[in-house]
Amino acid sequence: MKSKTPHTSIFANPLVVLLIIVIVVGSAVFFFSQNKGVSGGTTNSKYEHIHSVFRNPTDESILMGAHTGAFKSTDNGKIFERIQIESSDEYVNPDDKLMNFAYDATNKVLFAGTHDSGLLKSSDFGATWEKSDTGIDGRDIHGLAMNPLDPSRIYVYSVGYGLYGTDDGGNEWYKMDDGPKNPQVNNFTYMPTITKMDTNAKRENSTQIGYLLAATGGGLHYSYACFCGWSVSEAIPTSETIYSLAADPLNQDAMLLARKDGLYQTTDAGETFDLVSSELKDVGALWFDIENPEMVFAATNDGEIYTSEDSGITWSKINY
Repeated sequence: MKSKTPHTSIFANPLVVLLIIVIVVGSAVFFFSQNKGVSGGTTNSKYEHIHSVFRNPTDESILMGAHTGAFKSTDNGKIFERIQIESSDEYVNPDDKLMNFAYDATNKVLFAGTHDSGLLKSSDFGATWEKSDTGIDGRDIHGLAMNPLDPSRIYVYSVGYGLYGTDDGGNEWYKMDDGPKNPQVNNFTYMPTITKMDTNAKRENSTQIGYLLAATGGGLHYSYACFCGWSVSEAIPTSETIYSLAADPLNQDAMLLARKDGLYQTTDAGETFDLVSSELKDVGALWFDIENPEMVFAATNDGEIYTSEDSGITWSKINY
């Protein structure tokens, strides 16, 4: 009768176990490093993904904030070069990320939220910067919007701390609330439309009307101008990530909104959204031009720049 050969598991050998762990962990690290920053499209190692875009109204230069830092184009978006954030303030990180922009056309002041340096402002279209965040807790600014009816009123979302506001153009800030119910805020915009809340409060002739809207990792969130709490829009599923949004300066009820599958538009103050471009997938930033507000700039997460000359209905790519 044949004797049974004892079965020996490979896991009984500690050297084999260690080798398996190294292979599995190493493979996981490689997969993550090759795919970090992906939100539905291909990853461009130069940018990883895009946070913000701003076009200088005095020339054809464009500032762009990416996950890898700040970039500038001097040929209207065809080529971007890495730049540093120039500031005499020792607390401003020159290699920081420009997370978002807001521009006060009356006083010609550009504001930018950063990842590590708080809120900055510039009086020379981004050539030099200074801090403008007295009263804001935290340094990671993921939401920034200005009331277009009153540019002295600006709103920011500081990660982990909440919503802050100013009514003096950014000199002093105060906390307003804890921010949207979903804390993964990607972007803010302000829509100066007359809401039911404004009508009931008889604020139709006031500059303090409309909505502050937040693009989040869990749908579209909004607060009335009374700032009496946040709500979630029923027009966008909460399972959807909103990457960017921008209110139309020529239509108080219109806004562009970027989702994974394309670019959407509302013309009824957020009640409904229609797909206007399935080509523009993975858009990380939107900006309506200051001098020509029918022109819109869209930056995808792999660094492609598109423009529209009809408020976002049709688009053309400008860098190849």
